Amino acid sequence: MDRPGGVGRDRLWVPLMLDWIDRAAVETIGRGLTGPGPHATKAERDELVAELHHAAASVPELIARTAELPATAGTDDLRVLVVDRRRWVQANTRMSFSILDRLGHPAAPRHLADRAAGGARAVQLGGVLGLVSRRVLGQYDPFSPRPGLLLVAQNVLEVERALKLDPSDFRVWVCLHEQTHRAQFLTAPWLVDHVVGLVADVLDAEGQENLSAVLQRVRGRLARGDGAGANAEPSNGLVLDLASGPEARRAIDQLTAVMSLLEGHADVMMDLAAPEVIGTLAQIRARFEARRGATGAGARFGRLLGLDAKLAQYRDGAAFCRAVIHEAGLPGLNLVWQQPRNLPRRHELDDPRGWLRRVGG
Repeated sequence: MDRPGGVGRDRLWVPLMLDWIDRAAVETIGRGLTGPGPHATKAERDELVAELHHAAASVPELIARTAELPATAGTDDLRVLVVDRRRWVQANTRMSFSILDRLGHPAAPRHLADRAAGGARAVQLGGVLGLVSRRVLGQYDPFSPRPGLLLVAQNVLEVERALKLDPSDFRVWVCLHEQTHRAQFLTAPWLVDHVVGLVADVLDAEGQENLSAVLQRVRGRLARGDGAGANAEPSNGLVLDLASGPEARRAIDQLTAVMSLLEGHADVMMDLAAPEVIGTLAQIRARFEARRGATGAGARFGRLLGLDAKLAQYRDGAAFCRAVIHEAGLPGLNLVWQQPRNLPRRHELDDPRGWLRRVGG
């Protein structure tokens, strides 16, 4: 039986034919690519860690009140880890394999060729984690056995220095965003299984692909250019676009819609809540948006990693949330947390009134 929205719930509990990935190699490679981060004295590091912990503990009630979500403000079960980039890679390796294990990740193979292939896959996954670790500020992890917040101290310090922001205000701003994600998953506990099911759909569809089909798309994409332009299809990031056939693209589109909602909702709620606790909000938002929209070699490399698609998630999801609030208020927007079928589909991000008609808002 299909889950509302086209995702098969039974597929979540049926192991997929996954390829083995060398977990130890993922972590080793990822940790090796994190880079040194900004210099800080011990006193600066201690102050940063303490202030991030304080900020994370101080904002859950404000977010719940601002978003009109149920009582998710308690901090007794909140695990906050202020980490460096290497520990972020370690935590995300653990989270990734927590998801893969649920989907049937196999034990280490005996044959040398299969182990070598698993090492090659580890290079890909570890490389992405290592490079992304240089940019991520914070993250809510709902997939590990004990959910919690990860705040990457090195990156918070680097960005607040580069943008010349008030450190205390910026640290609260980052925590507002991540605590909104926590509120989302506590309000809709079914979201974890739903997202894992979407990942299963993507992996299952990818497993039906063959190398010749992928290479044919690569050649076509290179012949056309990078796909940018007024008539370009929505992108999930160049790597995903090239590696995904029609079935996988449909599954990725649904996953992208959910992630766009989560990221856009967090951006909108943090800006609604922030004036109560952040005096320099306008400065932070303006400078941070300018940083997001920066161009150059870093931006082009971000396209290859799919980071451009991540930025589109913030933009499209936030526009959807603001439009729904304008039409139906927060009670209308909060219909998304009631059940999986109420989640917007990708085309509905551009048609919030159509989404409201579909869910009865």
